[in-house]
Amino acid sequence: MNFWVKFSKKIFFCFLVFSGAVIFSADSLCLAEENMPWDVGEKLTFAVRWGVITGGYANMQVREKLELGGRETYRIVTQARSAPFFDVFYRVRNNIQSYIDVEYLHSVRYERNIREGDYERDSVTIYDHDREVAYEDGERFDISRHCQDVLSSLYYLRTKNLEVGETYEFNVGTSRKDWPLYVEVLRRERIRVPAGTFDTLVVKPYLREEGIFKARGDLKVWLTDDERKHPVLMRSRIKVGSISAALIEKELP
Repeated sequence: MNFWVKFSKKIFFCFLVFSGAVIFSADSLCLAEENMPWDVGEKLTFAVRWGVITGGYANMQVREKLELGGRETYRIVTQARSAPFFDVFYRVRNNIQSYIDVEYLHSVRYERNIREGDYERDSVTIYDHDREVAYEDGERFDISRHCQDVLSSLYYLRTKNLEVGETYEFNVGTSRKDWPLYVEVLRRERIRVPAGTFDTLVVKPYLREEGIFKARGDLKVWLTDDERKHPVLMRSRIKVGSISAALIEKELP
């Protein structure tokens, strides 16, 4: 029993990375482009695995457009849940939501409802880009203007024209800090996942200073090498092997 509890925790330590997507952020003024790579109705579903063992499932969805604080926003929702077998040892039911400004593509509001084993946490972060501050559960911290949250960052990155060999510098406001990091586009690669075969761009994020990504290990993301740039594979190495989130189903608008 002890083995399965420890093993489950290792899987779902990375589960939060996958259910929250990858940490990126906006740079300078972020005006929306005419040809958006994503829209309401997009839904991506992933299986989270350690080797051949499926520990759970996660999905990312552009749920709707709605007005929030006088601004039109996209409501992005990602959900992660453990597989029935792992529910016995370490039940996971995570729900993360991001509200992205339609014009500027920065985060307006970020909500986390985390349920992992005996651990529970609910938090809300509200971003005031004009004043360059944010409030996480009422506690104020400074941010870079037009920064992102953990979830909105991946959607913002998809609007960029990514080039192999280039490194992009970003900031993200989360955990009451404004995190600087780099995103390196490593290579092009054709890969096969349960949802099909895709030509992809492989990207890797780095923190500029010690922090969360150093703790989480070697994380890479495979994005489709087309106008959509949606993720098809995420992989994080651990001491024994790696944990991956592979696309098993997609619904595109």
